[in-house]
Amino acid sequence: MPTAKRTAVVLPTLVAGRGSSAHDVNAAGVAVGAAELATGYWHAVRWVDGRIEDLGTLGGPNSQAEAIDERGRIVGTAQAADGSSHAVAWVNGRIQDLGLTGGIFSIAFDTAGDRVVGVYHVTDSFSGRRAFVRTGNTEITIDAPRGASAAAVNEAGTVAGTYGFKDWTDPPFVNQAFVWRDGVLRSLGTLGGPTSVANGINDLGQVVGTSDTADGRFAAFFWDGSAMRRLASSSTSPTAQAVNDSGLVIGTDGAGGRAMIWPTPTAGSQVLPLPAGAVSSVAINVNDAGLVIGQADFLTPRWHSSAVVWR
Repeated sequence: MPTAKRTAVVLPTLVAGRGSSAHDVNAAGVAVGAAELATGYWHAVRWVDGRIEDLGTLGGPNSQAEAIDERGRIVGTAQAADGSSHAVAWVNGRIQDLGLTGGIFSIAFDTAGDRVVGVYHVTDSFSGRRAFVRTGNTEITIDAPRGASAAAVNEAGTVAGTYGFKDWTDPPFVNQAFVWRDGVLRSLGTLGGPTSVANGINDLGQVVGTSDTADGRFAAFFWDGSAMRRLASSSTSPTAQAVNDSGLVIGTDGAGGRAMIWPTPTAGSQVLPLPAGAVSSVAINVNDAGLVIGQADFLTPRWHSSAVVWR
């Protein structure tokens, strides 16, 4: 598999030698994710002009930022003083509790326009997942089969997610990728096998994710709004995680442990270079300028992950 002509830059951490991971980056180049404290707890962070900022929690020990929109709103999850994890938003540096939506814990996975999407759990299980969409202060549960997760949303309000997640003790697995908008849910199907998972959506409504194939393999897919097709790769278990408006798809070679890209949905995959000293990597998101963010893993001075941007 060829190597993309990119440069890997390791982002600063809150404590030297401790872990971090970047989860999203907006058009202004502001990245968000999480970083480890000396205590071993993790806090949501953002990186602005090469500087890291601790976003804090709801009074508990941990928090994590999952996404940032073009206005700078950040969403994710944070623990309250009682230990429960709540979906949250950070606006102008201040944390806002988005609540539990009647569940036992919740997380916001993405934000675009005036919407936030995510998941709350009515039970501590895969099948207990429920997908939500929040518009302003109004929140609804997506009418989907149980075990549903809303992973991403675009500026038009189209949500990409997956329903039918089950616990490991409850096979067979038949979870299906879907898109939802204005109360209408549409299954995206599969690449011939029983399952599919949607991970990302762009503002054109194109969706990427993973699916089983008819011959029992695990493959990355691109859905163009009408049909799902397999992304070309020599990897035996590739994952497509996100797609920008130019059609640049990012993901990870599951077998080789390397972040990778597809320059276009019809091109073959390319691995991203590792930072010096790294042994593996994961690509998590991409902005419309083509900045890719994720993490790389290092064995020294001890095993840890560090947030990375590929330029």
